[in-house]
Amino acid sequence: MKFDHKYLLIIPVVIFLVSVAILVNQYAQTGELFKRSIELKGGMVITINTQERLDTAAIEAALKNKFQPINVREIRSFRGYGTVIETSSDLKSDDIIAEIKALGFDTSDNSVDSIGPSLGASFWSQTQIAIIAAFVLMGIVVFILFRTFVPSTAVIISAVCDIFMTLAFMQLFGIELSLAGLAAILMLIGYSVDTDIMLTSRLLKESEDKTLNDKLRHAVKTGLTMTFTSIGALIPLLLLNISPVITQIATVLLIGLAFDIMNTWLTNYAILKWYCEKRGMA
Repeated sequence: MKFDHKYLLIIPVVIFLVSVAILVNQYAQTGELFKRSIELKGGMVITINTQERLDTAAIEAALKNKFQPINVREIRSFRGYGTVIETSSDLKSDDIIAEIKALGFDTSDNSVDSIGPSLGASFWSQTQIAIIAAFVLMGIVVFILFRTFVPSTAVIISAVCDIFMTLAFMQLFGIELSLAGLAAILMLIGYSVDTDIMLTSRLLKESEDKTLNDKLRHAVKTGLTMTFTSIGALIPLLLLNISPVITQIATVLLIGLAFDIMNTWLTNYAILKWYCEKRGMA
């Protein structure tokens, strides 16, 4: 019995619906589709550097009794450990540091960074413009390259799904969108389009002497080699935890590349397979 390639779309559609549910739930709880870092909404970040790990749970519980909002997390580097306290710029950093010191923790090596709400709003506005511009330019290049509606649209759909699913699952894992995350999202657009264009070119432009399945096998071999090479480079960056910026970029890219494998070899291929059959190219 011949396999119906339309069944390949079941998994992407299910994950897309799960992503929608995650973002809708996030919006219902916070009024925003996804969490934004202080860089994109304004606030204050206090970083306390120590040689030994601090009890972030105890610090967060104590601070929440007196200060709101408060978010405490740990970062690691070759220098040691860092405890990051994110809060509103309306609060006084000295009061928060004093409270942590009263708990018996060393706060001598600390730094304070503050971003006003207007500057955060400006960063957020520029972030949205950057993402929209990236998609528009990507769409123009794809349509110029293939000059055919269905294959070009399939490439764009796969890229949109990659970003949409990545943003949704970032909420599931508690990852805020920051400037580092934005860099990873823009890189992910490039990764996604790269594999999708390669697949589309192989299926539509390779020699007609080869069957569609042969073209697919060659495309899969090349595409997965490209993707797993990138994943192999990102995993050490994630495990070494050199800096929070690099760690977030690696984490977001790993999530996105996992979805890119699915959307390239299931979503995009299913659409192209249907297109080729309609055009008598199968």
